[in-house]
Amino acid sequence: MGLLFIPVISVAWATTDLSTLGSPDVTITPNSGPPGTKITITVTNLPDISKEQYPYPELYIYLPFSQPFGVTVASHCGGQDCLPVYTHDDALSHNAADRTITFSLFSSTNPKPVYLNGLENSVCDVIMNGKTLERFSTVCNTKDEPTGTYKIKFAWTLETDFSQTYTEKVLQFTVTPGSRQPEPQAVNTANDIIKQYQNGEITEAQFESKLRALGWNDEQIRQAKAVIGKLHQSGSPAPEQMQQIQQGVQKAAEQANLQATEKTIEPAAPGPNVETIPSPSSHEKSEKPTVQADTVNTSQNNPSWSVITIGATVGAAAAIAGGIFAVRKRKVRN
Repeated sequence: MGLLFIPVISVAWATTDLSTLGSPDVTITPNSGPPGTKITITVTNLPDISKEQYPYPELYIYLPFSQPFGVTVASHCGGQDCLPVYTHDDALSHNAADRTITFSLFSSTNPKPVYLNGLENSVCDVIMNGKTLERFSTVCNTKDEPTGTYKIKFAWTLETDFSQTYTEKVLQFTVTPGSRQPEPQAVNTANDIIKQYQNGEITEAQFESKLRALGWNDEQIRQAKAVIGKLHQSGSPAPEQMQQIQQGVQKAAEQANLQATEKTIEPAAPGPNVETIPSPSSHEKSEKPTVQADTVNTSQNNPSWSVITIGATVGAAAAIAGGIFAVRKRKVRN
């Protein structure tokens, strides 16, 4: 009886030697700074891994900055945030262009996150070539990055087994103590008050009170309200809108000053003509008390113009007297 020998075929999966894949060039700017510092990392000269066999290799970046706060994804990165920088699929699609990675360190002085397309974005988000890889909006402006030296790793790993890694590059960043921030100053500028009113942070009565405290008059406040009213539908004033408000307020102030000047300074009467001036009549004498009354009222309302008014009256009287003298002299000659 013959024996049937069935060959045993063992399927051996190819394993990539991660140490032979090659190393890209990596730089970091800056390499130290206080909490809130914006970090830029560039990755260039990525090697071609398109011909590697399964399981495919991938290049990852390991960021340690969230580790002190325990906000990392508990997966395969040993308590650090690991994010893909260059994958086998990238190599197959010939996407080996340079990578630029940016993010800011956690800091209580960072700006608040903003919503965009239904997602919360912050300056701490890790962004590579314009694409957000990971978001940190919950801790970005509520925590300060602890001081110390942090190591940023670039390592090859297998997409099927993240425990298999080979570190190619290690960058260091030193977090220095942050400078003490000055206490916020009280709002004391017209621009700040206008922004507060525009954003609905203060009432109309508070808006008027604050501007009057800065020396604004009713006309300036009215003009500011008129200009701000045109911007209510556009949200907070943009820089060009604030310039429009300032220009409108300045114009209102100039108009108010001009109107006040026109009300205070009466137009001067034309000077007497020496050749044709008549002798004083009873009608002119009856008008003198009225002129004096106007002069008194003007002086009471604006003491600074009393001297000018008196001087003008004296000058007019002198001119009239000179004219009468000239007429009499001509009569004598005739």
